[in-house]
Amino acid sequence: MSTTVRPDNLRAALAAKLAAAMSQSVDLREAEQPRVTPHLNPREIVGSFLQYASSVYPIADTFGRAQAGDLQFDAWYRQWMETLGDVDRALWKQLRDERGRQEHGQGAALIDREISVSADPSITAHEPAPGARADVRKKLVRFAAHPDRAASDLCDDYLRLARRFADDFVRDYARFLP
Repeated sequence: MSTTVRPDNLRAALAAKLAAAMSQSVDLREAEQPRVTPHLNPREIVGSFLQYASSVYPIADTFGRAQAGDLQFDAWYRQWMETLGDVDRALWKQLRDERGRQEHGQGAALIDREISVSADPSITAHEPAPGARADVRKKLVRFAAHPDRAASDLCDDYLRLARRFADDFVRDYARFLP
């Protein structure tokens, strides 16, 4: 996959990655619901999400270096990082680290979390249908670095930062765009 884009396609390329990440985020939120969702695999969804969300950086990196040079892009990136608060800076670093893990075949640092779900929508918490299984286990995932947060919540934070990065990059590199 090439990260080189023409100036007239930069906005569209970044928007496409962000839209794909948003779609994965929606699927992940659905997969985390307390009902059976056999068609959704949270590990695969997180992997796809990370691939899309973190792709905004290499696109901007390649474009910025080609248009303005290494020194100017590096200076811009340092300044951008300084605008982030400590929590956002740590999340951005984690997003980039997770992408690196995936690129090296390690996969995201995820842990499993099981929840009980109803296999039958007619089962209520107080009155299961006669003969119905009242308890089915469902595996969810959490980021190992944030075991107490739903993966979808963390992905939403990652997506917010990826959007901010893309928006700030396009704003600051507008002179190189048609």
